[in-house]
Amino acid sequence: MALAKLYLFDDKRSILHAVLGFFSAFLLGWSLLVLVIFTAYEVRENENPTATLGDVVEFLIGYVYGLAFLVWLALGFYI
Repeated sequence: MALAKLYLFDDKRSILHAVLGFFSAFLLGWSLLVLVIFTAYEVRENENPTATLGDVVEFLIGYVYGLAFLVWLALGFYI
């Protein structure tokens, strides 16, 4: 639990990671490519590996919220 406090949403760029994940969910099939590019970019940064993992988790959190929003929109069209 202490590591999550240190490396998840620890700076202002963390919000951008989540927003990028959210909007990449709208790309559906291409979102895997965005995830690979984002992960490669994060690995190339000279950063603590735990912080890099935290950035990828922030992206995935935004991605899950984006997918949930897409499902909510899709269900709204059928009601």
